[in-house]
Amino acid sequence: MDQKCVICKSATYDEHDALVASLRKQFWQMVPIRLFIWGDWVTADANQEENIGLLSCTRVQGDVMKTIIFHENTIAHSPSNRYIVQFLRKYVEKIESVPEYELDDEMIEFYVSLSATTNMSPMGGGVCFKTYTLDKEQYTRIVLQEEQLTISNGTTGLLTWEAGLFLSDFFVEHPDIIRGKNVIELGSGCGLAGFTCATMGAASVLCTDVNGNVLHILEENRKINPSIVDKIRVAELDWEDTSECARLSKDVDVIIGSDILYDPTIVPPLVGALKAILVSSQQVAYITAAFRNPETFALFLRLIGRFVII
Repeated sequence: MDQKCVICKSATYDEHDALVASLRKQFWQMVPIRLFIWGDWVTADANQEENIGLLSCTRVQGDVMKTIIFHENTIAHSPSNRYIVQFLRKYVEKIESVPEYELDDEMIEFYVSLSATTNMSPMGGGVCFKTYTLDKEQYTRIVLQEEQLTISNGTTGLLTWEAGLFLSDFFVEHPDIIRGKNVIELGSGCGLAGFTCATMGAASVLCTDVNGNVLHILEENRKINPSIVDKIRVAELDWEDTSECARLSKDVDVIIGSDILYDPTIVPPLVGALKAILVSSQQVAYITAAFRNPETFALFLRLIGRFVII
């Protein structure tokens, strides 16, 4: 039976480790601080009070520094300094809400030093790293370079959107769908869904987009994921070039796409591309989208006709 922590006496050591793992997963992924779950991501209950006693435990504080801030992956593929400051600021605020709290000296020293040298302007952009963990132990990771601003260089494709996270999680939970298959991703953006397919056993993944800046970051992301680099190819694909789409169809088993239904003007070309690639009953497409505009989604369903898109 797992023992209670002798320092905080508010949780077991297993609960300590689960909390730190949850914080690390969110930190690496740069979950917005306003959406951060300061508890166990897996068992979090929105109606349940946070265990501030556990958060403030000096053992947990030490583990946050050792296994998150100074973790080898953080050092090699760091989130933005601005995000690290935001994370530590909020964490310190939570600790300070506890009567007779004690702050880890190393954490405070690092926080103060980084705050003094970091531009905290919300308009500050630039590329940084995000790490997405695919397993409970957090050994299976995808590292992506992403832009911090929603729109950069005239495109929204330089960061991962919620629909991409959902599609990635779907393939993690259902790897048999793509294991041994040849996959093409339409509108890849930074590549999370396609890279997940490669990690979960796809034979090959062709990540496509049309924007030059997106294609550049896709290629850079391919190179920094050595375990799957040989499975992934990056290529430009214009959905209006249906002859090129048709040429690709003979090598494709699974077509995927996430958050590519963001505007009604791109729906007809997208449907044209899907119809050109989906030429066999053995092929299947998985498309995820945020439900922003009902008219756009209705247009997609109307134009797709007899095709079934999950």
